[in-house]
Amino acid sequence: MKHVLYHENNLKHPYIPQEDSYLHSTKECVYVVADGVTHDSTDPTLYPMPSDSFEVARIVCSEVIKYLEGKEFTTASIRSAYLEANKKVAEYNLHSPLYAGRKSNGFTIGAVATSVVWIKDNKLLYGVLDDCFISVFGEDLIDQPMLKSYVEISAKYLDGNFDWGKIETRRHWREDIRNHKIVVDGKEYGYGIIDGREGFEQYLQLGEADLNKGDLVCVYTDGFIKMLQNK
Repeated sequence: MKHVLYHENNLKHPYIPQEDSYLHSTKECVYVVADGVTHDSTDPTLYPMPSDSFEVARIVCSEVIKYLEGKEFTTASIRSAYLEANKKVAEYNLHSPLYAGRKSNGFTIGAVATSVVWIKDNKLLYGVLDDCFISVFGEDLIDQPMLKSYVEISAKYLDGNFDWGKIETRRHWREDIRNHKIVVDGKEYGYGIIDGREGFEQYLQLGEADLNKGDLVCVYTDGFIKMLQNK
């Protein structure tokens, strides 16, 4: 099996620091990415430096790899790995000034979306918190497995009913909708992010896929989707 890492800097917003992280295990065939959630600017235009979301992304990747090495090859192990990583994130955020001021700063705390694959023989296990994803392409070039995009669904609801420019809206998105379920007109909204709080696991998509020789496995952040769509 061969693997390659592909990364592009944020050319649209070059003032934003690198907030993605990646790691793979040298003992197990585990690959994990984490996409740090963009912070609000402070004072009023300075971006938080260093970025709490970048630190949280590094923590998540490191803890997931460390936990899975030597564990039973099951999706339950992946779930447990993310729960353990979330505890470490909680410890980090508790000592952060951004977390201390979360009630007045729009809840702009360290947080990440993330995805992981774990491969043994011809079997792949995955765990996904969108808007990170995984894809498996066989000879038919059809993207598998079919995953839900909780962030996109909830973002459409938010954009249709609130103004993102208002700090109250951003706090509502991050505090009340993130890691929660809300019901509006009979429809459920919510999404999962690792930020040290409980609730993300209800949105953690776990599963498995059979692999064949020549399959292409992608583990990626949302920025990679446009490339996947470019035939």
